[in-house]
Amino acid sequence: MGLERLRLSLSCYFMLFLKSCAGGFVGVDVFFVISGYLISTIIYSNLQNGSFSFKDFYIRRIRRIFPALFAVLIGTFVFGWFFLTPREYETLNQQIAGGAGFISNFIFWRQSGYFDIAADKKPLLHLWSLAVEEQFYIFWPLLLWTSWKLRANLLVVTAVIAISSFGLNISKIDIDPIGAFYAPQTRFWELLIGAIVAYLTLHPQKFFSLVGSKLRDVSSIAGFSLVVGSTLLFHKALAFPGWWALIPVVGSTLLIFSGPDGIINRTLLRSKAMIWMGLISYPLYLWHWPILSLARIYLGASLSVPEDLLALAVAVILARITFLFIEKPIRHSVNGGIRLYLLIAVVLGIGIAGYFVKEANGLSARFNVPELHRENQLTGCDNVVKEGVLYPCTFGNPNSDEIILIYGDSHAGHLTSALNQELGAKYRFIFLGYGDCLQSKVEGADRDPLCQLMWGEVRKLRQKNLHAVVHAQRWGYMRSDVEKTAMEHAFMVAGLSPKKVAIVGSIPDVDLDCEIANYYIPARKKVCQRFDEQYKANESFIVETKKIKIPSNLVFVYPYEKLCPGGDCKVIEGSTSNYWDDRHMSRDGALMAIPDLIEYLRN
Repeated sequence: MGLERLRLSLSCYFMLFLKSCAGGFVGVDVFFVISGYLISTIIYSNLQNGSFSFKDFYIRRIRRIFPALFAVLIGTFVFGWFFLTPREYETLNQQIAGGAGFISNFIFWRQSGYFDIAADKKPLLHLWSLAVEEQFYIFWPLLLWTSWKLRANLLVVTAVIAISSFGLNISKIDIDPIGAFYAPQTRFWELLIGAIVAYLTLHPQKFFSLVGSKLRDVSSIAGFSLVVGSTLLFHKALAFPGWWALIPVVGSTLLIFSGPDGIINRTLLRSKAMIWMGLISYPLYLWHWPILSLARIYLGASLSVPEDLLALAVAVILARITFLFIEKPIRHSVNGGIRLYLLIAVVLGIGIAGYFVKEANGLSARFNVPELHRENQLTGCDNVVKEGVLYPCTFGNPNSDEIILIYGDSHAGHLTSALNQELGAKYRFIFLGYGDCLQSKVEGADRDPLCQLMWGEVRKLRQKNLHAVVHAQRWGYMRSDVEKTAMEHAFMVAGLSPKKVAIVGSIPDVDLDCEIANYYIPARKKVCQRFDEQYKANESFIVETKKIKIPSNLVFVYPYEKLCPGGDCKVIEGSTSNYWDDRHMSRDGALMAIPDLIEYLRN
């Protein structure tokens, strides 16, 4: 038990207290190695003495994992019911459902991208690592048991799978770094490193007979230095896990290898405070991130140092309560059968509840106001590439010979739903959205593969009689040479010859979460953040472009003028949101902001 508490305190220390450092994410790697060590030690030992049982193994896992997990899931569910907007509550309940089903890593993997929300607004983000761990323990006992029955060398089996998983991690890191971070097969090697250490420590007469106390001290210091060094020096721009993950993994391995008597372990990690913290490390791990994240969401701002410390103190208190009154009684219950089934039922129940709340879009009926209407840009209007072929988004009348091309960045995309509603019966629209790709003065100068595919689609359209080209993007200060040059390139409309050309300005960002919270929840009402520099940039765009001599078939459209009259953006009017997210208009916002564009294109 003393050795396990040491490992738990180590896990707690690096996953919680160093989380505020730039490389605090390496705590997950430490967690994986320790978990692989502890659980594999149990499996190897039980196989050797003939007492291994799948039923007993999974009962222990359920009793270990489910009690505190349920407490956190139900706690966040209840808090969200009262204090989160439908949008936030929908997101939270998707995470609750994923956490209860141990598939959080796949959910966060799928959500990653341009429109993904910030990590600190994902209260259950940390459950992705628990999901990977439990996915590992679905197959690992079965594989070891089968290998044992076949009299295979368990160390060799473990090492081969670990090397294979590490190879997948290396091969995937440049192709799909988000996948490499979240995928179980690219993370299993870290748990398996712990499993290898477990095997070796169970056979000391074969491997460590010459190891003395001094070498253990060196191992302890080296391991501690590697883990702390990676925590302090790593940053999010690294291709992680990749090769970099070896540093905290090797450090964790050396700390475990040094044993309870290694100098760092016996002087720091075996202190009474760390052992006490180690006892509650699992519920503390579960509680700390939701409390920090929900506090940031509720307050609508990053936490100050005193607020961070208060949130962590609350997490420690809740973890201690969870350990004493939920986790400990259930784990050591004599009447385990009934409570075991109840545990499974309640975790599944909160997962199912989370799924239905997510499907109900966050249950806006919880509040005493009409549901806020917030319509997205045209659903599915994106450019898809399959086997090297680009399939542009097309909408409107597929039989029309009058074609309107829309191109630019996401500020072109947020016009699509409004244009489809007003003009879709008459015109066929083609949308090509990829930043300033098609603004290059020298065609094809941008060697980006997707950009080249975009240019290929433009070349096809040069043979068409286009009714119009609409170019929209986020513009900066038009007083800069960069912006003026970009505008000159916009006039060239990618070498096309349309009857009409419209260049559409952008809009400022807003704090939409704050605005929606003000609408739904009086207790969260506050003055929302204003991005003054973006207001000035939009005003500059209007002033400067009105000075430019333009071709007779070109017009400028200024959504900012109608969306933000007098420099004050109308984010929510009545029960309608004119913004879809912080930086893009909803369909209704676009309908209100671009009537001039619609009329120009209509005739």
